[in-house]
Amino acid sequence: MVLEGGEGTGKTTQADRLAKRLSETGRRVRVVREPGGDPFAEAGRELLLGPIPRTPEAEVLAFNAMRAQLLVAVVRPLLAGGTWVIADRGRLSTLAYQGHGRGVDLEWARSVCDVTVSLCPPDLEVVLAVDPAVSAARRSARGVTDRFEAADDHFHQRVNEGFATEAARAGVAIVDGTDAPSTVTERLWHTLTPRLG
Repeated sequence: MVLEGGEGTGKTTQADRLAKRLSETGRRVRVVREPGGDPFAEAGRELLLGPIPRTPEAEVLAFNAMRAQLLVAVVRPLLAGGTWVIADRGRLSTLAYQGHGRGVDLEWARSVCDVTVSLCPPDLEVVLAVDPAVSAARRSARGVTDRFEAADDHFHQRVNEGFATEAARAGVAIVDGTDAPSTVTERLWHTLTPRLG
């Protein structure tokens, strides 16, 4: 399962809550994040989220390099061993941030993401969405931690609109992340339940 969404939508909180709930059903669960998840991808995370200038096209390729590493080195072995994997971000983040947010050609970005994700396609993707004012308040409360969070409100608006566009295009469910964490978890659990078998 991949949890997607803009800044302050609650992805990390919900990934942890869902992992706990799945564990309580007797399943082995691992939460991973993008970019990151193994030493190579974590080193790339520091580079990608840091201040060094780069083109948006280079970001697309770099994020997908880190994604390929995570999928092949970490996710596929976990799934093969019977462990459930919940990912904090995936391909839709690249399309929303670099495509819609930074203006990269979307067809090219989609083709790059498609090649990478074919290494280990997700069983389920869900986009968490909140009102822009809620997102801004949450970002302000936790402070700026990387170059994407530091971007202006117009950028974040384009990103959020990009998630909506890409979710509709791919048939991905959008879940309201505005309410209390427990309420959002119930919504996500309802989306996940058909996959539990």
